[in-house]
Amino acid sequence: MSDFTSALKAAIGAPGWHGTTAAAFIDSMVAGGINALEPPYVIEIVNTAKLDPEVMKFVRDVSSSVDDTRVRRLARTGEDVAVCIRIVEAS
Repeated sequence: MSDFTSALKAAIGAPGWHGTTAAAFIDSMVAGGINALEPPYVIEIVNTAKLDPEVMKFVRDVSSSVDDTRVRRLARTGEDVAVCIRIVEAS
C-alpha cells in the first residue's frame, strides 16, 4: 500500500506532511491549495491486474469518494473541482 500512496502523493505534488489515508487524498485533491498539482487534472491508474486486492480496494474507494465529494461540493457551492482518479485497466 505504501508504494501506491507514495506514487499518488508524487503524482499530485503533495507536501511532505501529507497523510496516506483516503480522507487525506480526498481533502487535498478536492479542497485544493495544498498540492503542487492544481485542478483540472485526471490521475490514471493503469496496469491494475496484479495489484494486491487491498490496494485495488483503496484505489476504488478513493476514486469514488473523490467523485462523491465533487458532487457534494458542486451542490453546496456551485463550484465543480475538475479532478478524478480513473482506473484504466482493472482486470
